[in-house]
Amino acid sequence: MDISLYTFAIGFVIFWGLILAFRKRLEPKGFIIYPLFLMWKKSTRSLWFPRLASSKPFKIYEKIAMILGILAMIGGITMIYYVIFGLIFHPQSTTVRLEPIIPGVTISLSCLPYILLALGISVTLHELSHAVSATSNKINVKSGGFILLGIFPGAFVEPEDEEFMASSLPAKIKILAAGIAVNLILAGIFFPLAIFLPGYFSQGLLIEGVIPHSSAYNASIQAGDVILSVNGIRTNTFNSLTTALNQSTNYTIVLKAPNGSTIVKHAEAKNHFLGVYVTYYFPPSVRPFLLFVTWMFIINFSLALFNAVPLIITDGGKIFTELLKKISSQNGEKMSMAIQAFLLMSLVYAIMLSITA
Repeated sequence: MDISLYTFAIGFVIFWGLILAFRKRLEPKGFIIYPLFLMWKKSTRSLWFPRLASSKPFKIYEKIAMILGILAMIGGITMIYYVIFGLIFHPQSTTVRLEPIIPGVTISLSCLPYILLALGISVTLHELSHAVSATSNKINVKSGGFILLGIFPGAFVEPEDEEFMASSLPAKIKILAAGIAVNLILAGIFFPLAIFLPGYFSQGLLIEGVIPHSSAYNASIQAGDVILSVNGIRTNTFNSLTTALNQSTNYTIVLKAPNGSTIVKHAEAKNHFLGVYVTYYFPPSVRPFLLFVTWMFIINFSLALFNAVPLIITDGGKIFTELLKKISSQNGEKMSMAIQAFLLMSLVYAIMLSITA
């Protein structure tokens, strides 16, 4: 086992061991504790940012949120079945997967701080949007708090149940969709940043692997080297490397070795294929910022789509139930639960296919 993963596992066990050991002391302070589940809940203010809630821009935002919530619901459902049918009928060409985030398994432990920071910010803004929208629709907020599930933080607010149930259908959808919309908007903001900033800050292309007996292999180019230029063309993006390789079959490649020295290699590739796996190479000071930007997009896009899918406990599930109750007051809720159970099984199946494909 990698030493960083081993240290993480030990710390994880110690932390939850202490939480469970002090359970009796923590519960009177408002904590609810189960294995790998910690929730702190308390009564909170009834109104949240009333000036913002009553403003015209926020009223417009709520209307947009209703549309975005429905679109995200359709998009989330579409993604689940796109993955299922793609992996069943075209497993070799389907690149989209639905894999859970498991530190040390599906993602590097080095990414964990940025994931937790992005998740904490995104979930907090999500819940604040619910609270402000409740105030906007004349519904009091009775409580709020924080959740820790394993290592993943969360937050929640609870409107007054009776007031919420007595409100109109548009008001309910606005409150429920407000959180989905803020995550979708954040994803839209961070997407172009995650796409264009890496190329802007890149100082070359880091070689992560070399294909045996390829042109790079024959030229003694190694993993860990950084490609700075090819035939005088600066190669700080994937497109610039492709352009440089396509212009010739004989290459003078300037590299930065792992020890920091600059070396020059000569290679020949008649098919313009060098045979290296590359990624961006950043200054150490820039890398944390770019990782944060990337995970802000991934986390918010994932929260928006999957929280919008009707999956029993999601905001999308509540919206779906309210819509079906409007169509059929007697059987709407039962129909909704049945459909949501089927969608939940579909999601689990899509994840299983993604892991085993």
